[in-house]
Amino acid sequence: MELSDLFSASNPCKRFDDNKSLFEGLANMNNNAILCLQTKALPMVKKIVAGYGLPKEKAEEILNSATLIFLKKIETGNYQFQGHALVTYFIEITKRQALMATRSLKEKVLFFDQLPETTDPDSESINKGQEAAEEVNFLLSKIGQPCEQIIRLQYIDGYSDEEVINLKLTKYSTVNSLKMKRSDCMKKLVQIAQQWKKSKNI
Repeated sequence: MELSDLFSASNPCKRFDDNKSLFEGLANMNNNAILCLQTKALPMVKKIVAGYGLPKEKAEEILNSATLIFLKKIETGNYQFQGHALVTYFIEITKRQALMATRSLKEKVLFFDQLPETTDPDSESINKGQEAAEEVNFLLSKIGQPCEQIIRLQYIDGYSDEEVINLKLTKYSTVNSLKMKRSDCMKKLVQIAQQWKKSKNI
């Protein structure tokens, strides 16, 4: 859902002027109810994104991912309406998403650090970052599924283990099983990187 849609819709909150009706609309996946929730939350989400030092364009991404999580919680019954303001709860989800976005940046650095050095450490090439990203994508393409997907979800896309499980993004149904598989995948990835390094005489 694009942010532009939020402002092109004509008063999406007209039918959802109280929390109960908004909850019922979200439970029914009503588009206007979703627009209403996002419209109310957007100004605060922008402040949260700025507060965490994230790029302003992250606001849309965080708003949409938080919406998916909230709708999933409603669908599965993990969120039960008790008369409280839905936007308040929704904002807490966006805060966690923003925090996770900052962590994902750090995790990407740690992820790259776990791989053997595959470029000349003394290289001054301005394309070094792009080349490193291409190397990682190449290595991930060699590892096969489900390992490529599992590693990308955590280190590239920034999903938490809980989100991966709740949103059913993989075949794994528990956090522990997901973590165990990812650990095995990382070991496999390092081995592939080492073999690739030797084959290239790096």
